[in-house]
Amino acid sequence: MIKTLVLARVLLKNGTGRSKKGRRGSKLPLHLLLPVVLVVAFLPLMLTISRFLGMMYDSLAPHGQQGIIVGLAVGLVSLMVFLFGLIYVINVFFFSQDVEHLLPLPLTPREILSAKFLVTLLYEYLTAFLVLGPVLITYGVKSGGGPLYYIYSLLVFLLLPVIPLVVASVLAMIIMRFTNMAKHKDRYRTIGGTLAVVFALGANLFFQRGARNGVDPEQLQEMLIAGDNSMVRLVTGMFPSSRMAADALTRTSSLGGLASLLLFAGVTVLLYLLFLALGRKLYFRSVMGLSESSAKRAAVTSEQLARETAPRTAFASYLLKELRILFRTPPYFLNCVLMSVLWPVIISIPLLAQGGALPFGSLSDMLLESGAGGLVLAGGVGLFLFVSGGNYTAPTALSREGAGLYVNKFLPIRPRVLLLAKLATGWLLTMVTVVLLLVVGLFVLHVPPLLLLLLLVLGAAASLFSCLTGILIDLHLPKLNWDTEQKAVKQNLNGLYNMLLCILLAVLLFFAVLKLDIGMWGSFGVLLVIMLAADYALYRVLVTKGEEWFRNIEQ
Repeated sequence: MIKTLVLARVLLKNGTGRSKKGRRGSKLPLHLLLPVVLVVAFLPLMLTISRFLGMMYDSLAPHGQQGIIVGLAVGLVSLMVFLFGLIYVINVFFFSQDVEHLLPLPLTPREILSAKFLVTLLYEYLTAFLVLGPVLITYGVKSGGGPLYYIYSLLVFLLLPVIPLVVASVLAMIIMRFTNMAKHKDRYRTIGGTLAVVFALGANLFFQRGARNGVDPEQLQEMLIAGDNSMVRLVTGMFPSSRMAADALTRTSSLGGLASLLLFAGVTVLLYLLFLALGRKLYFRSVMGLSESSAKRAAVTSEQLARETAPRTAFASYLLKELRILFRTPPYFLNCVLMSVLWPVIISIPLLAQGGALPFGSLSDMLLESGAGGLVLAGGVGLFLFVSGGNYTAPTALSREGAGLYVNKFLPIRPRVLLLAKLATGWLLTMVTVVLLLVVGLFVLHVPPLLLLLLLVLGAAASLFSCLTGILIDLHLPKLNWDTEQKAVKQNLNGLYNMLLCILLAVLLFFAVLKLDIGMWGSFGVLLVIMLAADYALYRVLVTKGEEWFRNIEQ
């Protein structure tokens, strides 16, 4: 156990290397700074959510269905841990390429697996706390929960991410096991990671549709009238194990709650032991030799040579080089390129799972008649800022160069052109997300075409803002000391800083539009002017100061 904890601590610290410029003045270890930054940054949002949950509790309590709040939160956290944990498992377990260095050490396979699982679990606790924390506290205060409730809450919080993370880990090991058999390992690692994410999304859609189709309207009405939190079982259908956790939290005063908690803990322990057993058979075989590569050794024809050596501008050449690296390097593809498509899919799943039950067709008339177009535009800009800020392409643009960054200083290309090419790369990928979200709005939500056109313009400005801030952050805090590509993106706090900055702007813009109440066109004008002004100011900083900052970066 001690070796497992020590190894987990080393793995956590090993992913925080930065350049000398980015290390100055930093006394607190970055792996300890991350939770503090997250909690402080999201504290206002968590307080706002708590107020909203309090109002929900007051509305549901007269019907005896206040437990729906806990059920939804537990199910949502389980789903988030499963989906995002799958990506993190692939990064930590397979793309870190450190197992070959750990095997000669006096460590057992169980200790290596447990340490890597613990590292992943600690990051998932941050996600769980941001969502589950306000719910558990608000529900406890409103329901008058005693000490036993808070003990149950702590135990559920510690156990809840384990099962979805175990399922994600086993799924990743099964799929990635076959990528090591292929000759072109990088290509099949990319394909394997993509298939794992697609399978996870499909399984989630299946669970949600199954949970909904299993209840007819008459049964739903009977459950609502019955009270006693009878609908908790319905809302926890998005992830099977979340039902036991929700039952334990909503029945703390009875033996049924204790039984649910013990059952939940027992299932968690059994599945974790199963994970260790499967890991010894699947994991180590799938990672041995994973760092090896092969070459095609194919003859190049004169046509191919002419095409590859055709004259291009420096900007176009560097842009093409950036895109090729992003698509050909598995960690970059999974964390930068795939995330551009993943967000729209995640948002679409709950809507598609309704199976036509919600009247989305009338949404167009409702928006136009209620005068809520301005708020829709502000909410859309907020969504675009959030998903674009969560894309790691721009905030890791320089970090991905690693120790080879100094080579760019000797290339016959101005640093300004290099930075603009990296900016354009990030903007292209974030615009893919914007366009796909608008497609979801058109075909699933039936948003009016006029609103979609306005959102497209605002989305382009919002995504450009997130890329500009990401590049500027990475210029000041480049993470160049890494030994595997996944550390340059997944274990890079620059992406977090950029996302928090974008979320802050999104909240400010939404409340500004809400207070002004100037209608759809007025809101569009205000949002567009603010975003364009911010983009222009950041662009001027990048092209005027960026070259100097780039030259001052030290290894």
